[in-house]
Amino acid sequence: MGDAVTEDWLVSAMERVADAGQEARDAIAETIAVLEEGRRARMKGESIAGMVETLIGSGGRETRLRSTTAFHEWERTVASMRAAVVRALVDEDRLSLTEVAKKLLVSRQAAARLYKQGKAEWLQGGGRGDSGGPM
Repeated sequence: MGDAVTEDWLVSAMERVADAGQEARDAIAETIAVLEEGRRARMKGESIAGMVETLIGSGGRETRLRSTTAFHEWERTVASMRAAVVRALVDEDRLSLTEVAKKLLVSRQAAARLYKQGKAEWLQGGGRGDSGGPM
């Protein structure tokens, strides 16, 4: 195992993914609560038009959009972290793309795409840890 470090780009990336996941979980929970409200109204005999009006009036659209946005942000942070890991495995650990693909259980083509994305993000961040590179 490697030596412990005080600032680690991978730990930071994992924290970003966890934070985005928490935001997505909270937003989805809010959406579920709104849907439950609509379900209860429908079970009490509310018409579809009335139920939709109630849901929209209680912020249903904004809640749905918030959960969609939060989920997409979580997906983006996961993709960014995966790309950074692939870049590090190739550039720092000197694995081939074929070896990386086998290790991550993806196709070689997917590993190549992730490497290209990770390299671009790393270069965009000036080769620093804030975009998936070593400090």
